[in-house]
Amino acid sequence: MHTVISISLICLMCADLQAQLLFDSEPQIRVQIINTLEKLNVIFNGDWVIEGIDFKIEVPEENSLHKFYIDNGAIHIQSNNKTINTEDSHLDLYCRTQDGTIKIRDVPYGVGWWWEGKEDRVYEGLISLFKGETGTFNVIVQLPLEAYLKGVVPYEIGNDSPVEALKAQAVAARSEAIIALTSGLYSGEHHDLTSDVECQVFSGNNKRTQISDRAVEETKSLVLSEKGQPINAYYASNCGGHSELIKNVWPERPDPNTYNLAGRDDENRINLNLQSEKDVRQWIFSKPRVYCNPDLGLELPNWSKTNFRWQRIIDINTLSGMIAGEKSWGDILNIRILRRGVSGRINKARVIFERDSILVEGELTIRQLWKPALRSSCFVVEKDSDKFVLHGAGWGHGVGMCQSGAIALAKSGSSFRTILRHYYPRSEIIEIY
Repeated sequence: MHTVISISLICLMCADLQAQLLFDSEPQIRVQIINTLEKLNVIFNGDWVIEGIDFKIEVPEENSLHKFYIDNGAIHIQSNNKTINTEDSHLDLYCRTQDGTIKIRDVPYGVGWWWEGKEDRVYEGLISLFKGETGTFNVIVQLPLEAYLKGVVPYEIGNDSPVEALKAQAVAARSEAIIALTSGLYSGEHHDLTSDVECQVFSGNNKRTQISDRAVEETKSLVLSEKGQPINAYYASNCGGHSELIKNVWPERPDPNTYNLAGRDDENRINLNLQSEKDVRQWIFSKPRVYCNPDLGLELPNWSKTNFRWQRIIDINTLSGMIAGEKSWGDILNIRILRRGVSGRINKARVIFERDSILVEGELTIRQLWKPALRSSCFVVEKDSDKFVLHGAGWGHGVGMCQSGAIALAKSGSSFRTILRHYYPRSEIIEIY
């Protein structure tokens, strides 16, 4: 069952000559969920079929464990002490009924971040296994857009969030998916989107609830747009109290009007312009009355409480080796901040060693100098004898919707449309199919 995805886009001209991109039906999404494992342990639930180029086998029983591994360029299957040798480097796994799922054990997530780990994950849809170039599996899930979003929303903002925050997340995630699908921003040979933080976190069915599913269903086909065109609806966990301009994070990406605005995460959205070291230090050590501040009594999630303000302490010798690697540059003498965005996020810095220095540019690149990566590049640096102390604000890039703030707004009675209007002030909501 080798499916080719065909996406039909219709460009309609509105009365005001603004163009809208519309799908004639709900699109299918191909999501890369694994590309690092050499072996897969899969448990089937339902009436499943495994199909290669020249063979097709029915999974003999429910809840049976199948082990997939690669040898001599082909994918092989082991089940009940029986090995099925194939000559295929691509297999499709599909269910004859609509309610079938598979569980893949020990799926890695958050690779390179402080929350890195593994967990068993449950998926539905067409599962395709490809032999990757490095001898690892490239695992792709293909499913309708709305089903995909049901595996995104509860992971991205938490399945215990208020329904209006879940709805705002659904619209933002759908907008992101549509842009990725039509632009190829995250695409590869076999996939349209990836499943981790570089795109959107898609983790299957584990955290889905009736309420998170309802949030997707009640916002079906809705996306954010400007001049009738869908836009990237970026979002991050906690903006630290002030959003960032897109040009200071991704200067190479399209810059819709809504991202020409940045400001405090409150009803006034005043731009504080935290680019000076004095101002950003005062900001980080303050407790501003902003929506994403967990101390204002709105019972924000624990992940928000620990990320609105944070601290990282690391000894100089460890950090020097972390950044210099095997280069003989000596210890770090100073971290000189050269440029910040309006939210105080650093996007240019120089790390000065005893015998050399390096220029580091890019908000994410600066965060990833540390291992695990920093929560945000909005931080100030203090050097204390044999260690560096970082005091920081927020979790993520700070562009677009602050998920912590969205939860606070929803708990205060705001609708998903009001939440989206706050974070994407120059956009409108349209249907795309």
